[in-house]
Amino acid sequence: MRYRLHRGAAAVLVMVLILLGPGVAAAQTMGQPDRPNVLARLELSSVSPRMVTASSAAVLRVTGTVVNIGDRSITKLAIRLQRDEPITSDDAAARAVAGDAEAPHVTRFQPLPVDLAPGQSSPFTLEVPLRGGTDLESLEITQPGVYPVLVNLNGKPDFGGVARLASVPLLLPVLGIPPARPGEPPGPVLAQPSQPAPLTVLWPLAAAPDRLPSEPSDPVLLHSDRAGTDPLAADIAPGGRLDGLLGALEQAVPPGSPLGAAVCVAVDPLLLETLDGMGHGYRVSHPGGISDGTGARDARTWLDRLRGAVQGRCVLPLPYADADLVALSRAGLTDLEALATSTGARLVGDLLGVQPLTGVSWPVGQMLDERTLADLTALQTHAVLLDPRGIILAPATTPAPADVVSLVGGSSSTTNPGIAIPGSHGATPVGVLVDPLVSSALASTTNPLSTQDGLGALAYRAASGRPVMLVPPRRWQVRGTEATALLIGARQLLAAGFVAPRELPTLASTRPAGATVAVTYPPQAGAEEIPPSVTAEVQRDRNVLRDLQVATVLDPAANLRPAALLDPLRLGLLRGVSAAWRGLPSRAALVTSEESSRLDELRRSVRIVQPPGTYSLAASDSPLLITVSNELPVGMQVQLSLSDTAGLRSGEVGLQLVPARSTRQLVIPAKVSRAGQFSVDARLSTPGGTPLGEPSTLQLRSTAFSRVTVALTAGAGAALVLLVARRLVRRVRRRREVG
Repeated sequence: MRYRLHRGAAAVLVMVLILLGPGVAAAQTMGQPDRPNVLARLELSSVSPRMVTASSAAVLRVTGTVVNIGDRSITKLAIRLQRDEPITSDDAAARAVAGDAEAPHVTRFQPLPVDLAPGQSSPFTLEVPLRGGTDLESLEITQPGVYPVLVNLNGKPDFGGVARLASVPLLLPVLGIPPARPGEPPGPVLAQPSQPAPLTVLWPLAAAPDRLPSEPSDPVLLHSDRAGTDPLAADIAPGGRLDGLLGALEQAVPPGSPLGAAVCVAVDPLLLETLDGMGHGYRVSHPGGISDGTGARDARTWLDRLRGAVQGRCVLPLPYADADLVALSRAGLTDLEALATSTGARLVGDLLGVQPLTGVSWPVGQMLDERTLADLTALQTHAVLLDPRGIILAPATTPAPADVVSLVGGSSSTTNPGIAIPGSHGATPVGVLVDPLVSSALASTTNPLSTQDGLGALAYRAASGRPVMLVPPRRWQVRGTEATALLIGARQLLAAGFVAPRELPTLASTRPAGATVAVTYPPQAGAEEIPPSVTAEVQRDRNVLRDLQVATVLDPAANLRPAALLDPLRLGLLRGVSAAWRGLPSRAALVTSEESSRLDELRRSVRIVQPPGTYSLAASDSPLLITVSNELPVGMQVQLSLSDTAGLRSGEVGLQLVPARSTRQLVIPAKVSRAGQFSVDARLSTPGGTPLGEPSTLQLRSTAFSRVTVALTAGAGAALVLLVARRLVRRVRRRREVG
């Protein structure tokens, strides 16, 4: 009987779980930000105030939208705010940035007067006092600090119970407690450090290298994944990503701003070069074909705005195409590393009219290996921006790393660094440490208010008085309003005495007084870099270009330097190894293959002209006449080789110069030793052996007689004469005998 009851209870439990499945699944996501399997999504659009001060409003106001992303209707929607205790340690700050903080202090749920069918959405506004009121009416924030806050959405999906459907964590910096009611005095304020925290901001302006190979005289050609779209034009148009990043700089840090000294603009030189070309007209290649671009005017406007914004300001050039220097170094392509860095500095100086900051490197992910560090040292680099997680302390070094450290050689697989890496100027670059907490907060893409956590992390760091190197992601996917909010928050901290601007050039030239460390390259960083299969193809193409550089000559008639033809191809190789393709190996391979195809077209432009018919050789020493066509705007030195063929022996013709956009007939000494028809393969190449055009098969017909043939014919003729003479003699004798 007891067994039957237990079995019946189990059956009931199973039925309950089936009916409440959606609610249980939603409840399992408590304390976590949006996950793909939740039934609803919270899209926050604003939080006010972003940074609470003693003069702020006494109410925290959050606006956004609730979206039903499930397959069933949702009723009884309600939303509330929750908070945790203020952050007091780096570990707690890291957990809060990761969205793992608890939020035990809750406020009352405020119902939303809507039911949502699948796919429907509804806006909401939530206002909660910072302090005061009765139980559950406020956040009860009575002391300054940086608070983890959670926006929590509950609801009842069909076939389920009421449960948490979505949540969004935020960091709320509170510098001071505003009055709870008009007329009341403000509360306590956050204690300032003994000295303001030095603040340096690197502001990135970069885009994916979506430029395609084209002829030097052709308009710029851009790539688009979808027909009817122009991605870069959308980025620089009003409201676009790059427009917003530049606008934030113009609005929050205008010329003469006290924060201006702290800001250095990191610029992608290929982006500048592409926009400069777009301003003269360009085209877009997409799956549906090729169409005219739509952003020429915006390209000119954006570049002019940038020129004005960076005058008198620190400007750090990225490598051309933001090339993955570690991948190039591992492949032994040090010449391309040098090309990327030197070209980047030159283009930024020429196109913006500024003196760029040189000798400072910002590697991808702020991570380097030893070999790349040695390469950068040889390129006169004196400072490298590094993530503290990418360094290890040298032996006998006890102090914790400061913001500027001495670098020595090390190993990514051991904690025993070796000797200092000697550079061409006799010194290893110093390491400038990027703040990992603030960078991680800004790298989050799950939070619509993407810089709110960055503001909180920055305020936490500033309150401690520790130096801050604030570095957002390279191709920062953030709205202009969010970028502006971050800079305005930094300006507020400056005005309140929590931070002081520190210029990057000054920081990069600081004599290290802290720890001595070695670089280490984590395995996960290596897994994301450009794959060896791509760099191997780049290496092959690089070698071909080197050979072509030697073979091409200036043609006075065409008046085009060979470098003007080949340098764009050499720079094009860097687009295939751009850091934008980290984690996207198929995209890197596709871009590299496009550059390889362009190089193949160039090689095919110098070729053997296939004769219309068969060559006829009337004599044994008749030469072969082979026509070579050069469609390039430069002269080309070529050499011709013929395959070994029985009955034919060809001579050498040496190097031959084929003028630009012309043909030349090459005379090949040859001797034939037999008559008849046979074929011979002809190949054209540079002096270094790079094939040009395609191999050509020539059909030959020889009507000449060899010496043996002539001797045999003469012998046969003599024998025939002797036989005829003998027969005539016999006839004469017979007649005499008869007569």
